[in-house]
Amino acid sequence: MYYYDYNATMSSLNACENASALSVGLENEQTLVNDQTVSESANSAYIYNFNPPFAGYVEVIVTSTSPNTYVQITGEFYLPKSPNSGWTYYSGDLPVGTSGTVYFPVVPGQVTISIGNTDPNGATVTFTIIYYS
Repeated sequence: MYYYDYNATMSSLNACENASALSVGLENEQTLVNDQTVSESANSAYIYNFNPPFAGYVEVIVTSTSPNTYVQITGEFYLPKSPNSGWTYYSGDLPVGTSGTVYFPVVPGQVTISIGNTDPNGATVTFTIIYYS
């Protein structure tokens, strides 16, 4: 009896999980920056700005010569007919070290992605930025 109940429950949960995954599936993928390499001086950042037309998320893939590398994402959203009624969001510093990937949600408006380092010797950073909507 318990085995049957467990299997029935797990089957139901799996079906719900699959349905949920399909309902939030994002079909569009746009590579904004592909394997770009930059040399950053100490305590500096590369900044990339874009304006996503739809809500979604960004994926930032980073490799670096410094273990002190981070990604920071900020955004601004304003209602089209009420430019003073929007809001902002901020990821804080998301550490990626010498290799890492960051996923972060975005909404329509201005988005700024900073890839920086706090290494006193600077760093060479290679990154890819992909937007999904």
